[in-house]
Amino acid sequence: MISVNNVFNFYNKAYYLNTVFKYKTSSSLPSKNYILYNRYVLYKYNKIVHFTSKSKLNFVFDIEKEQLAFRKSLSAVLESLLKNSMYKELPEVEKWLQKLLQENLVGGKNRRGFSTVMAYGMTEKPEKVNEHSLYLARTLGWCVEMFQAYGIILDDIMDSSSTRRGNVCWYRRPDVGLSCAINDSILVYNNIFEILKTHFRNTPNYIDIFHLITKVMCLTAAGQHLDFITAKSPKVYSTFTINRYNAIVKYKTAYYTYNLPVNLGLLLTSNMEREMLEPVNDICIKLGTLFQMQDDYIDCYGDETVTGKLGTDIQEGKCTWLAVQALQRCTNNQRKVFEVCYGSPEPAHIERVKRIYHELKIPKMYRAEEQTLYEEILQQTRSISRDAISSLLTALLEITYRRQL
Repeated sequence: MISVNNVFNFYNKAYYLNTVFKYKTSSSLPSKNYILYNRYVLYKYNKIVHFTSKSKLNFVFDIEKEQLAFRKSLSAVLESLLKNSMYKELPEVEKWLQKLLQENLVGGKNRRGFSTVMAYGMTEKPEKVNEHSLYLARTLGWCVEMFQAYGIILDDIMDSSSTRRGNVCWYRRPDVGLSCAINDSILVYNNIFEILKTHFRNTPNYIDIFHLITKVMCLTAAGQHLDFITAKSPKVYSTFTINRYNAIVKYKTAYYTYNLPVNLGLLLTSNMEREMLEPVNDICIKLGTLFQMQDDYIDCYGDETVTGKLGTDIQEGKCTWLAVQALQRCTNNQRKVFEVCYGSPEPAHIERVKRIYHELKIPKMYRAEEQTLYEEILQQTRSISRDAISSLLTALLEITYRRQL
């Protein structure tokens, strides 16, 4: 075991949580790469080192190394899936499925899938973490990425999107088309359960994993419906309330972006405490709210060359954080302009909505709200009694905070 003092000497500088709050935006903090939280998490570049309460080095979770291992594991996961005898009898389907999964799983940030690996790797007993257990966590992470791919294919169709991750949307590709893309989404979804059956049916939490994925799929579909009907409602915008927005975010985004991967990772561990799930899930919902607020802002103000996606929330009339805040604060004249322009594909109308946002100082409000929500979540993570889970949630928060894409 390596003492904490030796780790400090190696990393040179560290700051406790109250110091980070005080100096987070100050030039006196030498680098955001050096942060020590009172739950014993030290961030240095892309490594997370977390400690036992006895101040001994417990486990190093190397983000960069594990992300690389996660991405490399996809080929083995696909190989195990395509060994299914059904696909051997249908070589054309096998070839198409391989193309479908490869092109829809590669090229993204893999944030949700990798969060599954983090949840397992950071909370499992160190002596239980080995290459086989990490492979299972990575495999489960790819199931989460398939969940995401299934949703993206259908979401792009519903939103009439043109680009995704810098490429033309799957359903718009000449070799795919709308009808094929719908069937492709069904293929992606159902093969999640083929992978689960192959790798997890003999594990103690197989049924729990199965039911969690189906439950979150149902919740996400409900959120998607709420998002759709709110955007398509008559242009009086009476439904654009913060309560409606929070409901959309909770069901459409938070459950599958944070609750699903975190809970799946915890289910893989040998020491999961079910009584911890309620406070963990509450924090995950707040992380999802922060994430969706950021998505709304990036959709409006992000650089397409960076995000890989053309923002469409204004022209689609989406119930976003920006729109809700603007409607709460606008003058009668601004509201009339908003009601005419919001939901219109006309470039001049889109710019007029953005001008209203600027006049109301919505971007400045967003930055303040992002910071407030960040500090609220950080405070909540400190209340988690189990150090490893607190460390995990803090790490997910730091990865999410002020992201650009």
